[in-house]
Amino acid sequence: MPPKSSQRTPAKAPKASPPTKQALAAPTAQRSALPAVSFARFAGYFRGLIYILAAATASYVSQLTLAPVYGEIPSSLHHEQITTAVFFAAWILKPLLRKAPLKLSTLIPVIVFHIPGLLNYLFQYSTTWGAVKGPIITEALTVYPVILFSIFAAATNLETGSFVLDAIPAGLSWGIFAFARQAIPRLLWKRIGSQWLLTRCGMHHALGALYTLLAPSLLLATTMGALFHSYSENPLCVLSPSLNATLAPYNHSIIARTESVTGYVSVLDNFEMGYRVLRCDHSLLGGEWQRAPKGFPVGEKFKEPIYAIFVTMEAVRLVEPAPKNEKPSALAIGLGIGTSTDAMIRHGIQTDIVELDPAVYKYATEYFGLSKNHTAYLEDAVGFIEREVAKGEKKYEYILHDVFTGGAVPASLFTLEVFEGLKALLAEDGVVAINWAGDLKLPAARSIIRTIRHVFQNCRVFREEPATEDDIKKGRDFTNMVIFCTPSPLPYSFRRPVQSDLLGSYARQRFLYPKYEIDLEEYWGKEAMMDQETTLLREGNVDMLREWQKKSAVGHWSVIRTVVPGGVWENY
Repeated sequence: MPPKSSQRTPAKAPKASPPTKQALAAPTAQRSALPAVSFARFAGYFRGLIYILAAATASYVSQLTLAPVYGEIPSSLHHEQITTAVFFAAWILKPLLRKAPLKLSTLIPVIVFHIPGLLNYLFQYSTTWGAVKGPIITEALTVYPVILFSIFAAATNLETGSFVLDAIPAGLSWGIFAFARQAIPRLLWKRIGSQWLLTRCGMHHALGALYTLLAPSLLLATTMGALFHSYSENPLCVLSPSLNATLAPYNHSIIARTESVTGYVSVLDNFEMGYRVLRCDHSLLGGEWQRAPKGFPVGEKFKEPIYAIFVTMEAVRLVEPAPKNEKPSALAIGLGIGTSTDAMIRHGIQTDIVELDPAVYKYATEYFGLSKNHTAYLEDAVGFIEREVAKGEKKYEYILHDVFTGGAVPASLFTLEVFEGLKALLAEDGVVAINWAGDLKLPAARSIIRTIRHVFQNCRVFREEPATEDDIKKGRDFTNMVIFCTPSPLPYSFRRPVQSDLLGSYARQRFLYPKYEIDLEEYWGKEAMMDQETTLLREGNVDMLREWQKKSAVGHWSVIRTVVPGGVWENY
């Protein structure tokens, strides 16, 4: 028999078992986990961003709070460099900060809520520490730990897990922080004081609340005492009877105060010597005697100004040849308490006032008797000048330019462009008076005066008083001065005041007529006056003036503390 074929019958494939419930659920779980992971990562990025913005805001609020005690410029001398160093220290020290026994983010709201009370204590040492060291020490004990812990908290939310790759989120977060540090002041400054949350104390508490939402903990129970102190006793936060009790040993009392666009503004009475002053941060905008000091024959019909330089500015009316317009008009750039401006109004001159700060205007009217028959423009002077020059409708016979405060001036108001605008607004036979205070030995003085003379050409400079022997020996010459200029090349003089010019004021009898003229060619030398190397201040290089003024602002801080005691500045 032939052999049988060896073919094999193919095996049947086994029946596939139905999928289990777990197998069916696995892909679904994987798909649902992906959005959850992405959302958690996104939430971390968002928290990191909030911490960065909060740190930048804390930086700004700290500077605002220090300004009334140390002045805006001294407070900021090293602030930017130190906050930058603290920012990168938070990223570099991340491994070390992780080892802290407490979660550092929970400490931030505790620190922030305690800052107003801590500042009230630390400010008492401002005279001892001085204008340069004081802000550094104060912020080292208050805001710098807040920034350090905030950026560390942001870093833990943004980190990649790799020390090398962390450079990417660190760089991006630095860009956000640096931008916010510049943008937040521009965003908030016009709103400062508009409501309690936008005051110095209010913003500290708003930041504390934000940090609490980011990292709540039982540690917040330790802030109850600090909050009670802030709302009841702390003079930085509330105008309580205890504030004037604190000021009483210094013979001062606060009549009114507010926080506004240019700083902390208040009206102070010295009840021992009998004068009233208007304060803005760590500077005095002017003042008046409320009663005659001993041996001073005060005028009966007019309160006496305590600063002679404001009276001297009124000498624009004494310039001869006088403007031909029988109904002259005046423009005042900067108001202060309105000493010279009010005098122009009292002399029947139609006066326009340009004042940036509504609080300064309000207090000048309510507490220093600024006459009402004028037109006020509460806005930035640069914008006002540009707008009115473009219109070409107004011409003023007299312009008073007085914006000096805190040992410095708004640099934007001392540029070639601004003075050219003022010249365009000045009548052909008009006069402008510019108040400036500074050291004639420093570059700022020469640049400012050269810039003014470049525009007006026909200028004369008068100082408040002669240089002292001590200043001459030390090679300095800080003085308050008025620069009178006319657009006409013709020589001019000052007539002697008559009785009607004095407005019943003994101070005007003594100081209205300009006395101490500076011969600039003799003082600096003819070659120096023609020196083309002396910088003309323009919009593009005005930061030079800001740098020059840092030294004078520190010097002004020391001088102004001899006028009003340190305890008054500290307990604002």
